[in-house]
Amino acid sequence: MPTDAIRKPLREHLASQGQLQPGQHVGLMLDRFLPQHDDEHTGAKQLYKLAQQTEVSPVYKSAFSRWRQCLQRLEGVRLFTATAASPIAVGLGNESVLEVGLTVHRTYGVPLIPGSALKGLCRRGALRLRGEGKLTDEQFRVLFGYSDDNGRASAGYIVFWDAWYDPESVQGKPFHRDTITVHHADYYTSRGQAYPTDFDDPNPVPFLVVRPGARFLFAVQSPDDGWGAFAQNLLQWCLQNLGVGAKTNAGYGYFTLDEGKVDTSPAKAAPSAKPIPVDTSADIWQNVIVNYNPGQRVLQVQRTIEGRSEGASADAQRTQQLLSTLPEAARQKLTQGKRRLLADVQIEVSGNRKLIVKITPRE
Repeated sequence: MPTDAIRKPLREHLASQGQLQPGQHVGLMLDRFLPQHDDEHTGAKQLYKLAQQTEVSPVYKSAFSRWRQCLQRLEGVRLFTATAASPIAVGLGNESVLEVGLTVHRTYGVPLIPGSALKGLCRRGALRLRGEGKLTDEQFRVLFGYSDDNGRASAGYIVFWDAWYDPESVQGKPFHRDTITVHHADYYTSRGQAYPTDFDDPNPVPFLVVRPGARFLFAVQSPDDGWGAFAQNLLQWCLQNLGVGAKTNAGYGYFTLDEGKVDTSPAKAAPSAKPIPVDTSADIWQNVIVNYNPGQRVLQVQRTIEGRSEGASADAQRTQQLLSTLPEAARQKLTQGKRRLLADVQIEVSGNRKLIVKITPRE
C-alpha cells in the first residue's frame, strides 16, 4: 500500500483551499504535493506551472548575500558569475516522484550546481587537455588528486564550491518547464521487438529545468594563486564549451561569462606542478638504459628484476622538460646519437603506470 507524501488532514486542508498557490520551496512542493492518483497527469502539470511562477523568497536573498560575503573572506578563493545561455538540467537522474529530477538547494528550494558536478566537468576538460599534451600527468594529479593500488593517495589542491543561483536574475523566477518527446515508445520498451514506424504516437514527457538567463555565482579555491587562476580559467572554458549537467549534446548546460572574462585557451595558464608538491613515493632505478623514441618524442626505460620485466615512460611534454635538464652531451646522445643513455632514473608510481620523474646520467 503506498504511503501518502502528505498526511491526510493536511491534504484535506489544502484541497479545501481550492487550487494550490505558488510556494516558496519548489523542491518540497514537487516532492510532496503530487496527488496520489493522477491518471491524466494534471497534478504534475499544475506543479510545473506553480514552479515556474514561484519567486525566490527574501530569506534566500539574504542567504545568498551571506554566502557571497563568506566566500570573499576566505583565503585563496576566486569568484566569478556566469549566465545560462541554454536550459540547465543538473540532476535529471535524481530520485523523484515525477520520474525526472532536478538538483535544488535542500534548505531554500532554488537551483544549485553542486561542486562535485563542477569538478567532474573540469576533469573532463582536463582529460582533453592531457590527451592533447597540454597538461602533464603531474599537473592533473595536483588538480584532482589520485589514489593507487598500493594505498597511496592525495587529495586535489583545488576546492570547487557549489554554484548558487543569483536571485537578482530572471526576475527571481529560475524554473522553466521543458519537454522531451519520445516518438517510438514501443520500440524502446520492447528492446527492438517492435519496429519504429512513422505513425507511432509521440509521448511528450515534461520536466523542470533552469531557464536561460539565470545567473550563478561560481567559486574555486586553492592555496596557490597560480593554480587558482588556472582552475578558474579551466572552469570558465568548460562552462562555455562543454556544458554542465545532462543533455549537453542537445545544447543544454552552456554558459556565457559576465563581463566577457574568459581565457579561450586554459592550457596557457597551466602552472608548473613544482610549487605544490604531490604526495608520491619515488623509486630509483640504477644503471638502466634510457631510450628516446623520435617518432612519438617520448622517453622510455626498461629493467628486469628477478626475471620480471617492467617499464616506465614520460609523455611528450614531460620528455621535453626532462631533456632540458640534462647536460648538453647527454641530451645530444639521446636525441641525435644512438638515442640511448645509461643513467639512474627516478620513477613515480601513478596507478598502474610508472612515470619518469628525473634522469641522472652515469656516462
